[in-house]
Amino acid sequence: MSLEGLRSEIDSLDSKIVKLLNERAKVVQKIGEIKKQLSAQVYAPNREKEVYEKIVSQNNGPLSNECLVTIYRELIAGSRALEKALKVSYLGPEGTFSFLAAKQRFGSSVEYLPSKSIDAVFRDVISGRADYGIVPVENSTEGGIRETLNMFMECDVKVCAEIVLPIHHNLMANCPANQIKKIYSKLQVFAQCKQWLTNNFTNAELLNVGSTTEAAQIAKQESNASAIAHAEVAQLYGIKILYKNIEDNPNNITRFFVLSNKSCSPSGRDKTAIMCYIRNEPGALYEILTPFKEHGINLTNIEPLPTKRRAWDYCFYLDFEGHTDENNVSKALEDVSHKCLELRVLGSYPKSD
Repeated sequence: MSLEGLRSEIDSLDSKIVKLLNERAKVVQKIGEIKKQLSAQVYAPNREKEVYEKIVSQNNGPLSNECLVTIYRELIAGSRALEKALKVSYLGPEGTFSFLAAKQRFGSSVEYLPSKSIDAVFRDVISGRADYGIVPVENSTEGGIRETLNMFMECDVKVCAEIVLPIHHNLMANCPANQIKKIYSKLQVFAQCKQWLTNNFTNAELLNVGSTTEAAQIAKQESNASAIAHAEVAQLYGIKILYKNIEDNPNNITRFFVLSNKSCSPSGRDKTAIMCYIRNEPGALYEILTPFKEHGINLTNIEPLPTKRRAWDYCFYLDFEGHTDENNVSKALEDVSHKCLELRVLGSYPKSD
């Protein structure tokens, strides 16, 4: 077949695809009406995960699974917008890792609200200013994000999804590398690039700022200054990347939570997060961990947190595999509740791949 003939075939296929997409959108609108009657959440992480898994299982190429998931992510985002115009708060400004995580999950068809702090993201969700919030909760090299975990002790919000994002850091500046005297970024980023910085910029002053995006904005304006940030920030703010992927650990990953005012239904492959306030006495932690072993539940994270109520009083953040609707999980939590002073379930959510 000739080039023109093949292009004509593509045009014909495109017409069919557009028609089918709009037929799908009409079904989404009907679902939206039912959700309104039931006061159900527009964003359903369990259902979206199911859609992605079906797409991947039916894919025989030549398009990659990643390509199809990306296409459907935007399709689903546009479909959600037909049900309701969603607002998503994140630790801003635009270009931060929280922003990238938000875009990965919600696509382009939502209104993004940049917030100045993790505290502000929580407040946006609580107040209703935003439907959802994106906050970092754990890094594979640095552990739990204390600012986020501490906020769960103060705020009654739910975790409805998690996002796993590979983290790559880049040194960027609009001056030559040998002229750099200051490097701007976040403390966590400096920690993740500690060895590289020691080997390459021993004499540079490391300056902590609120976000990697802010770091790039400052470095662009100041002479002899640089920033460590994601590559997208360099393109966004017009600053040159001098060194790529400078993180000490190439498997550097950050996990983010999606905050909501409502819980999520089971997906069949879930995790649950809780806060557990324990007595300050011998064996207290052992007693709250034992039920998980007895009921065959895999703990995936344990973080001690000072309660700020009294000196040396601690609560523990835990997350584990399973959903609160599952029988073994509900029994384990019931047993744990009898062993501690207070138990708060932060939410169950689909496990990210």
